[in-house]
Amino acid sequence: YFIILIFSFLFSNLKLEYNITFYGISMANVNMNIENIIYQNTEAIKLDFITTTNNITSKIFEVDNEYYTIIDKNNFNILFFEKSTIQPRLINKIKTINQNDTILYENTNIMIPKNYFNIFSLLYYLSNTPFNNIQSTVNLEREGLTYICEISKKKRNGLYEFELNFILDKNNAVAAIKNSDIFTWAVFKENASKKIIIDPSNNKIINCIFSTSLSTLKANLK
Repeated sequence: YFIILIFSFLFSNLKLEYNITFYGISMANVNMNIENIIYQNTEAIKLDFITTTNNITSKIFEVDNEYYTIIDKNNFNILFFEKSTIQPRLINKIKTINQNDTILYENTNIMIPKNYFNIFSLLYYLSNTPFNNIQSTVNLEREGLTYICEISKKKRNGLYEFELNFILDKNNAVAAIKNSDIFTWAVFKENASKKIIIDPSNNKIINCIFSTSLSTLKANLK
């Protein structure tokens, strides 16, 4: 039991760093931290994503974004979400509250339904679920908006490759905030290709690629 406790402590925290490129030009860094925690008496996973533009990009378009998601370890339900994003002419600050076991965006009546992922918990799901158990469709939520996410999967050169298609539920198109940050906008941009590549030997995301006919936003594991 002591050995199990020690190993649980050592491997309960995973930190990864990614380089973000746009048109092939290095723009920003993303630090991802995954941590096992106890949240409101529930075994949970805390997912932190912190995005900062590099020295060169900051002189033109400085971005400082932080996203925090807590999910139930057993069913991936979102228990808490908070983001603070700063970019030119736009500052977003948003978080959820738990009201009678319902997760609501603060100062709104907009809820995050159970059995819905957000983009951050979806990435965790894809990288920590056996390939054959990945569902072909899941529910997805983005700051009040809801989507059906279609997942196409294949194995290539020893890696897992997932292509995502987000279909907005136009009957539930009330956002919790008016304008989202540039990275969230890029990920959810309509008519864009969305591809996630994972190394199954260590469950690490190697690349995230979001592209249109005119541009490509790519995250590469350092």
